Amino acid sequence: MTQDHIFTLLTQDYTLLPATTEKELEAVKVLRREVFSKKFNLSVDTLEKEGYIFNEEDAQSFIYLIKHNESQSYVGTVRIFFINEQTPLKELSMQRIGKVTGIDNYTKNLPLAEISRMCLKHNLPSHTTHSTLQVRNILAYALMVMTRINFFLYRPAMVFAVMETSLFRLLSRQNVFFQQIAEPVEFYGIRIPYTIERNKLLQDTESTMGKVTRHYLKALCTNPSDFWSFIDNNPYLARTDTELERLCELFHTHGDDVTLDMLLGDVSIHA
Repeated sequence: MTQDHIFTLLTQDYTLLPATTEKELEAVKVLRREVFSKKFNLSVDTLEKEGYIFNEEDAQSFIYLIKHNESQSYVGTVRIFFINEQTPLKELSMQRIGKVTGIDNYTKNLPLAEISRMCLKHNLPSHTTHSTLQVRNILAYALMVMTRINFFLYRPAMVFAVMETSLFRLLSRQNVFFQQIAEPVEFYGIRIPYTIERNKLLQDTESTMGKVTRHYLKALCTNPSDFWSFIDNNPYLARTDTELERLCELFHTHGDDVTLDMLLGDVSIHA
């Protein structure tokens, strides 16, 4: 399947969006309940009590959704937990809950971000042109695209994740090359702690994810009201913490000629 086929699926059949409204956040909870209860073979009540459906980390997180356009149903979600000078939680989830130790050397410079709560609905909508497996793989790719969109909007020094080896291999095929930073831990199964520099993540994935990322950044510039409302209502973020205004000026000035260096902030807007 070509990148053009993937782009069409993710911009026509599906929409990638930040979860900013109460309705969208409720959809996130519904997805987490369904997916994680089956994945971990635990009751929803147990997951709720352990804070795995929604917890204090979600208050200092960007959360994204995948929406199937025809049915208007949500099929996937991912969370980007962040730490900055204003946030009350100063440890990554992998440290605080997953008990990962020995990574302080990687967490010195704020802000930081951690990718977590990735999940896809079990029963995905059927497609006439793509198999169920193909669609699932593309939507797993879309979860990472949403994190890439976020890291243009927000600039953490380092990005972290604790994940299964199978997910690491899947991401590697899309040029996402995390570095292992600690020994595996038992956290709802064996998982490995990883990190990657923000700029390396964005540069390495430009060839595989650049086109769809630009599509959604431009779409956000066209209708930024919900995103700004989320920022304005979040106690740990200010509009100046994000790059949205600068990115929108880039697209206004340069259109489709915006380069990766411009998006990263390495080239003047008016160059």
